Amino acid sequence: MSTALTHSLLGGVPLLLAAILALLTLPRKGPHPASYNLPDEWTYGPILWAATDEKIGDAHGHGADELTVGGGASGKW
Repeated sequence: MSTALTHSLLGGVPLLLAAILALLTLPRKGPHPASYNLPDEWTYGPILWAATDEKIGDAHGHGADELTVGGGASGKW
């Protein structure tokens, strides 16, 4: 077997398979919900992104101080 044939089989066949798989899978878009525009009416339930339910005291399990919130500007580290 010649060197050119060996290189083309070892390099060309995987590249060809990768190109075929890319052509079969990349052009397709998955299901995507309709985008929301600000002038449209909001039809979903309320969404609240807040950390009010987070427990401050025992949320850290690596030996941290009990009071871990605040004090950065006053120099309390």
